[in-house]
Amino acid sequence: MIRVQNVSKIYPTRFGEKLVLDDISFNLDHGEKLGVLGRNGAGKSTLVRLISGAELPTKGRIDTSMSVSWPLAFGGAFQDTLTGVDNIRFISRIYNQDFEKNLAFVEDFSELGAYLREEVRTYSSGMRARLAFAISMIIEFDCFLIDEVGAVGDARFHQRCNKELFGNRGDRAMVIISHDASYVRDHCTRFAVLNDGQMVEFDDFETAYSDFREKIGIGQKKQPKTQELPADRRQLVETTHSVAVRDDAFTVLIQDADWKRDQKRWEEAEVTYEKALDLYPYQRSYWVQKGHCAKEAGAFLRAEAAYRTACALGEPFQDVRPHLLFTTKQLRISLRDYPLHNYTGTTAKDQPAGIPDVLLFARAAWQTAHLSDQELLDLVRAGETLDALLASMIDDPRFVPGIAPESNAAQKISGEPEVWAKNLVVLARPSSASEDAIAVARRITMPQDAWPVLMDVDGFAGWSLAQAAIERRSKADG
Repeated sequence: MIRVQNVSKIYPTRFGEKLVLDDISFNLDHGEKLGVLGRNGAGKSTLVRLISGAELPTKGRIDTSMSVSWPLAFGGAFQDTLTGVDNIRFISRIYNQDFEKNLAFVEDFSELGAYLREEVRTYSSGMRARLAFAISMIIEFDCFLIDEVGAVGDARFHQRCNKELFGNRGDRAMVIISHDASYVRDHCTRFAVLNDGQMVEFDDFETAYSDFREKIGIGQKKQPKTQELPADRRQLVETTHSVAVRDDAFTVLIQDADWKRDQKRWEEAEVTYEKALDLYPYQRSYWVQKGHCAKEAGAFLRAEAAYRTACALGEPFQDVRPHLLFTTKQLRISLRDYPLHNYTGTTAKDQPAGIPDVLLFARAAWQTAHLSDQELLDLVRAGETLDALLASMIDDPRFVPGIAPESNAAQKISGEPEVWAKNLVVLARPSSASEDAIAVARRITMPQDAWPVLMDVDGFAGWSLAQAAIERRSKADG
């Protein structure tokens, strides 16, 4: 048994003491598998290090009557100046293991080849993780500590890890922490949520997961906090993935959508992908997944628009091609009728349009974010460049210039701008300093604010087609 009794962990920082774990207690018996969910920085990895003995608690105690592994895939215990082979020899001696047998297993399992004869300090983090996991498997621990093992290696290596752990060692106790909630769901028998230093256990996964979602703000329409805005649309497109995957709310929504997709609940999955994309509309890879779900549900208009959006944001056409061709065939058109516009990486005005751009311009020029599936697809098909798209929307009878905001601008100045307002400013003012752009976005509190605010700050300067349309509109309005 592992007995964790009133454990607290405090780290000193230059700003004072930081309480990471606060009076945590639980027991773990032989064969039990405890899954711990928590946001980034909640203390999950700290808990695992304390159980392993790599660190000591500030208060409380941890007693173990069974052998406990180090955190799987954790390479911090290696002797960096030794080769991989020498580290295997060292650990084999400590645990009184057959070195030659262990070496053969690690060579086969880690797939590091000649690098095993190199010093560990030359390894990448992924190579260290492979070596650490393979070495972990040569010792028959009673309890395995699993810290984000899903991030180790590629899918094939991940499958081999799962077979070794849950197939060959399925009778052992385990403590599993992971950003992938499905990993916890599939492999654990007990569940807990770690938040603000405190851990609460639940009787079943669904209850634990609902609490976890609540803790990270799912369903509260929480805006991603702005550190600084991208310099232009190109940077927005090319950095969105790395930003989105660090957002707990985004990753949990994507996990939800993936589960529903795997269960062939296509319409529900599409809606959930859409909720995630509301947070990060320029995350191109999940437009592909949204398109797949719409296609399987028979919603071919939405599917084509999503696939075109993915390509407009940089998804390789060859990866999307068979799905897009199938979809257009169902709609009885071809790409010759409506050519595909692929991402160019040029200035914003010359880049092709996707659904996020269409909806931004609809808010600004038409004061609406609600378009029919056919309207949305027609605009995406026609959006060879953002400049041409915006010009056509200004020329459209639905164009409304809006009303300049007055007192509400002062009230909103310190608030977090809406996602759409921030992205619209990035498109319209790509040369702005970040703090200046955020101030502009704060002035846009509703769609009717957008156009007058952007015109007030010379938005869309240099967009020749859009500027010509603005001039035509100005003359027509007298």
